[in-house]
Amino acid sequence: MKKMSIDNPFFQVMGRLGDIIRVNALFILCSLPILTIGAGLSALYKTCFQLMDETQQGLLKTFFTNFKSCLKRSTIAWLPMLFVGLLLFFDMIFLGTTKMIGVWKLVGIVVGCLLLLWEFLSAWLYAVLAMEDLGMKAGISKAMELSIRYLPATILMVLLNNILLFCALFGMYYVSLAIPIYLFAGFGLIGYINSYFLKKGIKKV
Repeated sequence: MKKMSIDNPFFQVMGRLGDIIRVNALFILCSLPILTIGAGLSALYKTCFQLMDETQQGLLKTFFTNFKSCLKRSTIAWLPMLFVGLLLFFDMIFLGTTKMIGVWKLVGIVVGCLLLLWEFLSAWLYAVLAMEDLGMKAGISKAMELSIRYLPATILMVLLNNILLFCALFGMYYVSLAIPIYLFAGFGLIGYINSYFLKKGIKKV
């Protein structure tokens, strides 16, 4: 009888996996308008925090309550972050087509450093905005501070956040394998793993 108990680790893991799959679907739904991806990320992280603390009150209700509460401030932060990220990304593509000598080598180093800082900031920003009612400037300042203070965790999160990009570097075959995983549970699973680091850092500040 003990093996069939809902307290059995197997059932607990499967139950949490089910939560992650549902959170993943809700995140994708709320991120279909690209303009709301920031709010979707904030809602994903805050919901994952509540799952860890067992304080959620119905997953659907919890997620949409979090999405609504984060919508304004996270969207205000997301739009300029999206613009800057796209600008840096296309700059890197352009630089990849040039001979990296002379001044272009220096430009490449500067753009690469700025892109890395953007990645660091993105790893923390939407979780910070989910947990605190901060303006964009204060949110960016705190997110950058946390990203440097917890640098090993930040690097790990950046690697997880860019798995799909790494797949693209190896070829479209690997992207075709990764996309179904992302659609099923990938965003939710990465968000849940990241939440362990994010929650620890945010609570200590």
